[in-house]
Amino acid sequence: MTQHNQAILALDIGGSAVKHGIWYNEKLYHQASFPTPLTRKNFYSSVQELCDSAYPEFLIKGIAVSCPGEPDELSGIVRGLSYVPFLHLCEFQNEFSQTLHLPVSLQNDANSAALAEMTLGIGKEHQHALFTIIGSGIGLSVVEDGKIIKNTTDKINNFEKFIADTIKTINNAKVSPVHIGRTVSLKSFKLPQTIEGKDVFELAKQGNAIAIQEIERMYTALAEILLFLNEAFKPDIIGIGGGISNNPDLLPLLNKQIDALTTNQTSKLNLYRSLYKTFNQPLSLPNIKICRFKNDANLVGAALHFEESHS
Repeated sequence: MTQHNQAILALDIGGSAVKHGIWYNEKLYHQASFPTPLTRKNFYSSVQELCDSAYPEFLIKGIAVSCPGEPDELSGIVRGLSYVPFLHLCEFQNEFSQTLHLPVSLQNDANSAALAEMTLGIGKEHQHALFTIIGSGIGLSVVEDGKIIKNTTDKINNFEKFIADTIKTINNAKVSPVHIGRTVSLKSFKLPQTIEGKDVFELAKQGNAIAIQEIERMYTALAEILLFLNEAFKPDIIGIGGGISNNPDLLPLLNKQIDALTTNQTSKLNLYRSLYKTFNQPLSLPNIKICRFKNDANLVGAALHFEESHS
Protein backbone atom coordinates (compact mmCIF):
# COMPACT_ATOMS: atom_id res chain seq x y z
CA MET A 1 0.00 0.00 0.00
CA THR A 2 1.42 3.34 -0.99
CA GLN A 3 0.59 6.87 0.06
CA HIS A 4 -1.10 7.43 -3.31
CA ASN A 5 -3.73 4.78 -2.55
CA GLN A 6 -5.06 6.58 0.51
CA ALA A 7 -8.69 7.56 -0.02
CA ILE A 8 -11.73 9.03 1.68
CA LEU A 9 -14.89 7.07 2.43
CA ALA A 10 -17.80 9.40 1.59
CA LEU A 11 -21.19 8.77 3.20
CA ASP A 12 -24.53 10.40 2.42
CA ILE A 13 -26.91 9.55 5.26
CA GLY A 14 -30.55 9.73 4.18
CA GLY A 15 -33.85 8.80 5.73
CA SER A 16 -34.14 5.49 3.87
CA ALA A 17 -30.57 4.67 2.75
CA VAL A 18 -26.94 5.49 3.33
CA LYS A 19 -25.19 6.03 0.01
CA HIS A 20 -21.44 5.58 -0.04
CA GLY A 21 -18.45 5.75 -2.32
CA ILE A 22 -14.69 5.94 -2.15
CA TRP A 23 -13.25 9.32 -3.16
CA TYR A 24 -9.86 9.02 -4.81
CA ASN A 25 -8.20 11.34 -7.31
CA GLU A 26 -11.38 13.46 -7.61
CA LYS A 27 -13.51 10.46 -8.59
CA LEU A 28 -15.98 8.21 -6.80
CA TYR A 29 -15.41 4.46 -6.83
CA HIS A 30 -17.40 1.45 -5.61
CA GLN A 31 -20.64 3.34 -5.08
CA ALA A 32 -23.48 1.51 -3.40
CA SER A 33 -25.90 1.93 -0.51
CA PHE A 34 -27.35 0.14 2.49
CA PRO A 35 -30.63 0.72 4.39
CA THR A 36 -30.30 3.42 7.03
CA PRO A 37 -29.85 1.63 10.37
CA LEU A 38 -32.03 2.45 13.34
CA THR A 39 -29.13 2.66 15.80
CA ARG A 40 -25.65 4.14 15.88
CA LYS A 41 -24.15 0.78 16.80
CA ASN A 42 -25.42 -0.83 13.61
CA PHE A 43 -24.42 2.20 11.58
CA TYR A 44 -20.85 2.10 12.91
CA SER A 45 -20.63 -1.64 12.19
CA SER A 46 -21.78 -1.14 8.60
CA VAL A 47 -19.25 1.64 8.02
CA GLN A 48 -16.45 -0.43 9.54
CA GLU A 49 -17.26 -3.20 7.07
CA LEU A 50 -16.96 -0.70 4.22
CA CYS A 51 -13.55 0.43 5.45
CA ASP A 52 -12.37 -3.17 5.77
CA SER A 53 -13.65 -4.19 2.34
CA ALA A 54 -11.85 -1.27 0.67
CA TYR A 55 -8.46 -2.73 1.63
CA PRO A 56 -6.06 -3.50 -0.03
CA GLU A 57 -7.19 -1.48 -3.06
CA PHE A 58 -7.67 1.61 -0.90
CA LEU A 59 -6.55 2.59 2.57
CA ILE A 60 -9.29 4.73 4.10
CA LYS A 61 -7.70 7.79 5.70
CA GLY A 62 -10.90 9.47 6.81
CA ILE A 63 -14.69 9.52 6.62
CA ALA A 64 -16.64 12.35 5.00
CA VAL A 65 -20.26 12.58 6.08
CA SER A 66 -23.14 14.37 4.40
CA CYS A 67 -26.28 14.29 6.53
CA PRO A 68 -29.58 16.06 7.22
CA GLY A 69 -29.99 18.49 10.09
CA GLU A 70 -27.49 21.13 11.18
CA PRO A 71 -24.08 19.57 11.85
CA ASP A 72 -21.87 21.61 14.18
CA GLU A 73 -18.25 20.53 13.87
CA LEU A 74 -17.23 22.61 16.90
CA SER A 75 -19.42 20.54 19.22
CA GLY A 76 -19.80 17.38 17.11
CA ILE A 77 -23.57 17.61 17.50
CA VAL A 78 -26.07 17.36 14.63
CA ARG A 79 -28.75 19.81 15.63
CA GLY A 80 -32.33 19.89 14.41
CA LEU A 81 -34.60 17.02 13.45
CA SER A 82 -34.59 14.61 10.51
CA TYR A 83 -35.65 11.16 9.38
CA VAL A 84 -32.47 9.77 11.01
CA PRO A 85 -33.02 10.07 14.79
CA PHE A 86 -29.70 8.49 15.83
CA LEU A 87 -27.83 11.47 14.36
CA HIS A 88 -29.33 13.86 16.89
CA LEU A 89 -28.94 11.87 20.10
CA CYS A 90 -26.11 13.79 21.84
CA GLU A 91 -22.59 14.18 20.41
CA PHE A 92 -22.00 12.26 17.17
CA GLN A 93 -18.84 13.33 15.31
CA ASN A 94 -16.20 12.52 17.92
CA GLU A 95 -17.95 9.31 18.96
CA PHE A 96 -17.99 8.17 15.33
CA SER A 97 -14.32 9.09 14.91
CA GLN A 98 -13.22 7.33 18.08
CA THR A 99 -15.24 4.21 17.29
CA LEU A 100 -13.64 3.75 13.86
CA HIS A 101 -10.26 5.33 14.78
CA LEU A 102 -10.46 7.68 11.80
CA PRO A 103 -11.01 11.43 11.39
CA VAL A 104 -14.60 12.32 10.51
CA SER A 105 -15.99 15.46 8.86
CA LEU A 106 -19.64 16.51 8.97
CA GLN A 107 -21.60 18.70 6.59
CA ASN A 108 -25.27 19.31 5.91
CA ASP A 109 -26.47 17.40 2.83
CA ALA A 110 -27.68 20.43 0.87
CA ASN A 111 -24.48 22.32 1.68
CA SER A 112 -22.49 19.29 0.53
CA ALA A 113 -24.26 19.33 -2.81
CA ALA A 114 -23.75 23.09 -3.08
CA LEU A 115 -20.01 22.72 -2.42
CA ALA A 116 -19.72 20.01 -5.10
CA GLU A 117 -21.58 22.04 -7.69
CA MET A 118 -19.92 25.38 -6.90
CA THR A 119 -16.47 23.75 -7.04
CA LEU A 120 -16.78 21.31 -9.93
CA GLY A 121 -20.30 21.56 -11.33
CA ILE A 122 -23.04 23.90 -12.52
CA GLY A 123 -22.21 26.71 -10.08
CA LYS A 124 -18.61 27.31 -11.12
CA GLU A 125 -19.41 30.45 -13.11
CA HIS A 126 -21.92 31.91 -10.63
CA GLN A 127 -21.72 33.92 -7.41
CA HIS A 128 -25.33 33.68 -6.20
CA ALA A 129 -27.13 30.34 -6.22
CA LEU A 130 -29.66 28.16 -4.47
CA PHE A 131 -29.47 24.39 -4.30
CA THR A 132 -32.52 22.27 -3.51
CA ILE A 133 -31.79 18.64 -2.68
CA ILE A 134 -34.85 16.42 -2.70
CA GLY A 135 -34.84 13.10 -0.88
CA SER A 136 -36.77 11.99 2.20
CA GLY A 137 -37.06 15.69 2.97
CA ILE A 138 -36.10 18.89 1.20
CA GLY A 139 -32.66 20.41 1.75
CA LEU A 140 -31.90 24.01 0.86
CA SER A 141 -28.49 25.67 0.53
CA VAL A 142 -27.88 29.35 -0.19
CA VAL A 143 -24.75 30.71 -1.89
CA GLU A 144 -24.00 34.43 -1.73
CA ASP A 145 -20.90 36.04 -3.26
CA GLY A 146 -19.58 32.58 -4.05
CA LYS A 147 -19.77 31.46 -0.39
CA ILE A 148 -22.11 28.87 1.08
CA ILE A 149 -24.14 30.47 3.86
CA LYS A 150 -24.00 27.83 6.58
CA ASN A 151 -25.74 29.79 9.31
CA THR A 152 -28.78 31.14 7.51
CA THR A 153 -30.39 32.37 10.73
CA ASP A 154 -27.62 34.91 11.29
CA LYS A 155 -26.64 35.85 7.74
CA ILE A 156 -29.89 35.90 5.79
CA ASN A 157 -32.85 38.15 6.35
CA ASN A 158 -34.98 36.38 8.95
CA PHE A 159 -38.16 36.97 7.00
CA GLU A 160 -36.70 35.33 3.91
CA LYS A 161 -35.61 32.32 5.95
CA PHE A 162 -39.04 32.11 7.59
CA ILE A 163 -40.73 32.09 4.17
CA ALA A 164 -38.29 29.49 2.80
CA ASP A 165 -38.78 27.20 5.80
CA THR A 166 -42.55 27.62 5.70
CA ILE A 167 -42.75 26.73 2.02
CA LYS A 168 -40.57 23.66 2.56
CA THR A 169 -42.75 22.52 5.46
CA ILE A 170 -46.04 23.04 3.63
CA ASN A 171 -44.89 21.26 0.48
CA ASN A 172 -42.56 18.62 1.92
CA ALA A 173 -44.99 15.70 1.75
CA LYS A 174 -45.97 16.57 -1.81
CA VAL A 175 -42.42 16.81 -3.15
CA SER A 176 -40.54 14.09 -1.27
CA PRO A 177 -40.30 10.87 -3.34
CA VAL A 178 -40.43 8.92 -0.07
CA HIS A 179 -43.78 10.47 0.88
CA ILE A 180 -45.10 10.08 -2.66
CA GLY A 181 -44.07 6.41 -2.71
CA ARG A 182 -45.82 5.80 0.59
CA THR A 183 -49.00 7.53 -0.58
CA VAL A 184 -49.16 5.63 -3.88
CA SER A 185 -48.45 2.34 -2.11
CA LEU A 186 -51.26 2.87 0.37
CA LYS A 187 -53.82 4.09 -2.17
CA SER A 188 -52.98 1.66 -4.97
CA PHE A 189 -51.94 -1.50 -3.15
CA LYS A 190 -53.25 -0.96 0.41
CA LEU A 191 -49.74 -1.69 1.66
CA PRO A 192 -48.22 0.18 4.63
CA GLN A 193 -44.65 0.13 3.28
CA THR A 194 -43.39 2.67 0.80
CA ILE A 195 -42.29 2.01 -2.76
CA GLU A 196 -39.37 3.70 -4.47
CA GLY A 197 -39.90 7.09 -6.10
CA LYS A 198 -38.69 5.70 -9.44
CA ASP A 199 -41.43 3.06 -9.22
CA VAL A 200 -44.03 5.79 -8.87
CA PHE A 201 -42.85 7.38 -12.13
CA GLU A 202 -42.96 3.98 -13.82
CA LEU A 203 -46.51 3.37 -12.57
CA ALA A 204 -47.53 6.75 -13.95
CA LYS A 205 -46.14 5.82 -17.37
CA GLN A 206 -48.22 2.64 -17.19
CA GLY A 207 -51.34 4.72 -16.61
CA ASN A 208 -51.84 4.31 -12.85
CA ALA A 209 -54.25 7.15 -12.01
CA ILE A 210 -53.05 7.57 -8.42
CA ALA A 211 -49.40 7.74 -9.45
CA ILE A 212 -50.24 10.28 -12.16
CA GLN A 213 -52.14 12.42 -9.65
CA GLU A 214 -49.34 12.35 -7.08
CA ILE A 215 -46.69 13.25 -9.64
CA GLU A 216 -48.79 16.17 -10.89
CA ARG A 217 -49.10 17.38 -7.29
CA MET A 218 -45.35 17.00 -6.90
CA TYR A 219 -44.56 19.15 -9.93
CA THR A 220 -47.05 21.81 -8.81
CA ALA A 221 -45.62 21.96 -5.28
CA LEU A 222 -42.03 21.98 -6.50
CA ALA A 223 -42.76 24.70 -9.03
CA GLU A 224 -44.36 26.82 -6.30
CA ILE A 225 -41.34 26.36 -4.05
CA LEU A 226 -38.85 27.28 -6.75
CA LEU A 227 -40.80 30.28 -8.00
CA PHE A 228 -41.07 31.83 -4.59
CA LEU A 229 -37.52 31.05 -3.54
CA ASN A 230 -36.39 32.67 -6.77
CA GLU A 231 -38.52 35.69 -5.95
CA ALA A 232 -37.12 35.97 -2.43
CA PHE A 233 -33.41 35.34 -3.07
CA LYS A 234 -32.89 36.32 -6.74
CA PRO A 235 -30.18 33.69 -7.41
CA ASP A 236 -28.34 33.33 -10.71
CA ILE A 237 -29.32 29.66 -10.79
CA ILE A 238 -31.30 27.14 -8.78
CA GLY A 239 -29.74 23.69 -8.82
CA ILE A 240 -31.80 20.56 -8.19
CA GLY A 241 -30.15 17.43 -6.84
CA GLY A 242 -31.10 14.27 -5.01
CA GLY A 243 -32.69 11.13 -6.41
CA ILE A 244 -35.36 13.09 -8.27
CA SER A 245 -32.68 14.67 -10.48
CA ASN A 246 -32.08 11.32 -12.23
CA ASN A 247 -35.48 11.61 -13.91
CA PRO A 248 -34.90 12.90 -17.48
CA ASP A 249 -38.44 14.33 -17.59
CA LEU A 250 -37.92 16.48 -14.50
CA LEU A 251 -36.73 19.74 -16.06
CA PRO A 252 -39.13 19.96 -19.05
CA LEU A 253 -42.18 19.03 -16.96
CA LEU A 254 -41.15 21.36 -14.15
CA ASN A 255 -40.69 24.29 -16.53
CA LYS A 256 -44.09 23.50 -18.06
CA GLN A 257 -45.69 23.67 -14.62
CA ILE A 258 -43.89 26.94 -13.84
CA ASP A 259 -45.28 28.45 -17.03
CA ALA A 260 -48.77 27.34 -16.02
CA LEU A 261 -48.48 28.79 -12.53
CA THR A 262 -47.20 32.16 -13.69
CA THR A 263 -50.21 32.61 -15.95
CA ASN A 264 -52.75 31.49 -13.31
CA GLN A 265 -53.74 34.48 -11.20
CA THR A 266 -55.49 32.29 -8.60
CA SER A 267 -52.51 30.05 -7.83
CA LYS A 268 -51.03 29.83 -4.33
CA LEU A 269 -47.97 31.58 -5.74
CA ASN A 270 -49.78 34.91 -5.53
CA LEU A 271 -50.64 34.22 -1.89
CA TYR A 272 -46.96 33.65 -1.14
CA ARG A 273 -45.95 36.74 -3.11
CA SER A 274 -48.43 38.91 -1.22
CA LEU A 275 -46.31 38.31 1.90
CA TYR A 276 -43.19 39.59 0.21
CA LYS A 277 -42.11 43.15 -0.47
CA THR A 278 -41.69 42.70 -4.23
CA PHE A 279 -45.26 41.53 -4.79
CA ASN A 280 -46.12 44.41 -7.14
CA GLN A 281 -43.00 43.97 -9.26
CA PRO A 282 -42.86 41.71 -12.34
CA LEU A 283 -42.27 38.06 -11.49
CA SER A 284 -38.85 36.77 -12.51
CA LEU A 285 -38.58 33.19 -13.73
CA PRO A 286 -35.99 30.90 -12.13
CA ASN A 287 -32.97 29.63 -14.04
CA ILE A 288 -33.25 25.97 -13.03
CA LYS A 289 -30.47 23.51 -13.68
CA ILE A 290 -29.99 19.86 -12.79
CA CYS A 291 -26.91 19.32 -10.65
CA ARG A 292 -23.98 17.99 -12.66
CA PHE A 293 -23.44 15.26 -10.07
CA LYS A 294 -27.18 14.65 -9.65
CA ASN A 295 -27.71 12.12 -6.86
CA ASP A 296 -23.94 11.95 -6.20
CA ALA A 297 -23.56 15.65 -5.37
CA ASN A 298 -23.82 15.05 -1.62
CA LEU A 299 -21.03 12.45 -1.70
CA VAL A 300 -18.74 14.62 -3.80
CA GLY A 301 -19.33 17.67 -1.60
CA ALA A 302 -18.77 15.70 1.59
CA ALA A 303 -15.41 14.50 0.27
CA LEU A 304 -14.40 18.02 -0.80
CA HIS A 305 -15.32 19.32 2.65
CA PHE A 306 -13.15 16.64 4.29
CA GLU A 307 -10.23 17.66 2.07
CA GLU A 308 -10.74 21.33 2.95
CA SER A 309 -10.89 20.70 6.69
CA HIS A 310 -7.99 18.22 6.76
CA SER A 311 -5.55 19.87 4.35
